[in-house]
Amino acid sequence: MKTITIDNKTELEEVIISCKHCVLSTVSPDGSPYSVPMNFAYSEGEIILHSAPTGTHLTNIQHNNTVCVVFCTDGNLVFQHKEVACSYRMRAKSVICKGKVRFIESDEEKIQVMNKFMGHYTANHFSYSKPAIQNVKVWIVEVSEMTGKAFAVAHK
Repeated sequence: MKTITIDNKTELEEVIISCKHCVLSTVSPDGSPYSVPMNFAYSEGEIILHSAPTGTHLTNIQHNNTVCVVFCTDGNLVFQHKEVACSYRMRAKSVICKGKVRFIESDEEKIQVMNKFMGHYTANHFSYSKPAIQNVKVWIVEVSEMTGKAFAVAHK
């Protein structure tokens, strides 16, 4: 079994869309890393996120708006030889995206973006109260770099 690079944008986006959560990584003002799992949506080369209006990740983004977002499919344990521990691997795919954050400020645009976000998880249609929209931080990661790997691929 081997690990291969995924370099086809369509396949990379399929991995992203198949995931139900991602891990967002930021850098704190003192240079230390900070990662948090999040729900997301993906649309047209952009990762859509939302959160409370305050938090460590937002403080970090205000300091440095370059972030890394990681997606990984659920894995299946596979092996080449049942009695050889090092032959076991997790068959999965992952995508790492880097980009810059921009915040959505207008209520109308927040609603449009939140509809895309909710569309990743359900086909239901939603309405949003004014306080709900005004008290949520909606943001976009404009992806500048996307790389991927497929793990435990069978040798041909």
